[in-house]
Amino acid sequence: MRKTLLFITLFGALVLLPACKPSNRVDFKPSLISVDPGAGWVRLDIPSALPACTPRLMGKAGMINAVLLQDFTDVKKAADYLQSSFAANEKAVPGSFKQEEFATDYREPGVHLSYTGQSPKSTTPDLRSHSFITRNRNGRCVSISYITSPVDESAAVLEAIRKSIRVE
Repeated sequence: MRKTLLFITLFGALVLLPACKPSNRVDFKPSLISVDPGAGWVRLDIPSALPACTPRLMGKAGMINAVLLQDFTDVKKAADYLQSSFAANEKAVPGSFKQEEFATDYREPGVHLSYTGQSPKSTTPDLRSHSFITRNRNGRCVSISYITSPVDESAAVLEAIRKSIRVE
């Protein structure tokens, strides 16, 4: 009896402990979208007015934030709108824009919009911007943005965001 109880206790610990890993999931309010970008991000709960959502995440690899695009229900139209807004900025490098369809691990479809930026004082590009645009449970578009430098850009962060976007 004692051996059986010990076996059940050890078996339970082996099964449950690996499943109890800490979560890095962040809910962006009021977007109704969350992501798990992985470890190493500092959460900044800075009050913001729409369309910006809170919190903002800062880390060595850059910044992650969310924007609620209330006027859009079509992710392609939202991506086109954001691209035209970004292209109007003098920092955007012409010809660097790219739009790709994607799906999260939660089967949420979206458009990944990326581009390179260069400040007037720089001789080389010094900004990379990624916007993962999808819809929340109300059908409104939300952009999860990852902004970084070309040097610090992380394929692991991009993949973590893409895979983990979830409607809340």
